Amino acid sequence: MFTIEKPKEIHIQSWKEIIAQSSSSHNFQYEQVNFDMFWNCIFQDDYFAFAAKNEDKFMGIIVGRINETYYQKIIELDVLFVLPDFRKIGVARALVNKIESIAKEKKLDLIIKGVEKSNLLAQKLFKNYEEISRTRFLKKA
Repeated sequence: MFTIEKPKEIHIQSWKEIIAQSSSSHNFQYEQVNFDMFWNCIFQDDYFAFAAKNEDKFMGIIVGRINETYYQKIIELDVLFVLPDFRKIGVARALVNKIESIAKEKKLDLIIKGVEKSNLLAQKLFKNYEEISRTRFLKKA
């Protein structure tokens, strides 16, 4: 059994540790995540961040944000990470359900970006999503 809750200042160290673990499994543009910037962002109105916890043990996190441009307004999933010991027990599904309910409430499409081809668990989790293809390019500074 676990609960889904918003971030709290008293849990900053747990969030920092789980972000550090998640960054090793993502293809981030930079080698290190600016945690202070991340922490400040997730408390802004256009961000939605949640942690799955079992008592005081963090199991996973999710962060989505509203991305509004001149042609669309969507919620993008920025981070979804579940610690290896807690995979395949519904933690990721519960976290995604939380963001999906916010997207539905706000009448916004939810975009999942950056699912690795090797991440079969994530592909299974998002099997009911329509696959959209957009090529991304990066020029290193």
